[in-house]
Parts: sequence; structure tokens; C-alpha cells
Amino acid sequence: MGAAALVALVIIPALAPPPPPHTVCLRGEEGIETFQLHPRIEVIVDGRNMMLPDDVGKQPKDGEECRRPIHTDEVGNVVHIEYIRPVRLTLGNFMDVYNINNTITVVDNSTGTNVERTLNLTDYDIAYSYFSEAGEFTRVASPYETPAFPQDNKMVARIELTSKQ
Repeated sequence: MGAAALVALVIIPALAPPPPPHTVCLRGEEGIETFQLHPRIEVIVDGRNMMLPDDVGKQPKDGEECRRPIHTDEVGNVVHIEYIRPVRLTLGNFMDVYNINNTITVVDNSTGTNVERTLNLTDYDIAYSYFSEAGEFTRVASPYETPAFPQDNKMVARIELTSKQ
């Protein structure tokens, strides 16, 4: 029994660490996980505010339904992070889930009606930033360079896309 416990608790995790939290599928119903955050992510396309669709992080995995720990519940700019324990997720982790095959879907409500648009990211220059303690948006070279979304939900991250022409 002692050797089996050693293998299960020490050796296997060292050789095969668990997957990053944002890549797993949550089990059970929405909102039952003990750790909950609701940060905001702004998406701006060619100077116009867009919204996130309600299905980010809810794409099938291995042919089955999957709700990732970082996802959206409704159209807007609020992202839902939920997990069984506190996790540190960044804008980069969100982009891992949001960016599928180098495309993202945004919701344009400029006419008063929600219209989904799929954008090919190769057609855009992309800038990432977050609202910092300095009272302004601070640009970063990569979405992975933003701080983790804080538990007070006060951080706003931004994705700005400008058409290449």
C-alpha cells in the first residue's frame, strides 16, 4: 500500500502533471463551483465597441459538450471564471479558449440588433491591454503578460483589433 500511494501521489503527478485549469471541462451545473470571478473584457474592432458572444468556452471537446472554467454566460463583456479552487487565469488563457482556428466571434450591436461576426485574426493588428493602477490602459505585447484576473473583479482587459490595409 505504501508503494502504491507513493506512485499515485508523487511519481505520476511529476511525470504527467494535470492539464492547465482553463483547458478542462467543468462537470455539473453552472455556478456550483466554489471559486467564482466575473471580470470584464472589452473587444474593440476598428474603433467600435463589440460584445462577446454567449458561447465562449462552451465548444465541444472530444465530441462531447464542454464548459471551460473561463467562459461567457450571456452576450456582453463579462466573463465567468469558475473552478473548484482559486485559479489564476489571464487574458492569455481567455484567448486560448476564445480564439478557435485563428478566428473569434464578436457581437455587433451598432444597429440595435445583435449581429454575430466571425473575424479572421490574420486580417487584424491586435493590441492587448488592461486597466492598471496607474488609472489608464497599459499595453502588453502578449495577452499572457496581463496580470491574473483579480478576485475583486475590478480589472478590465481589452482586445483591440485594427484592420490591416
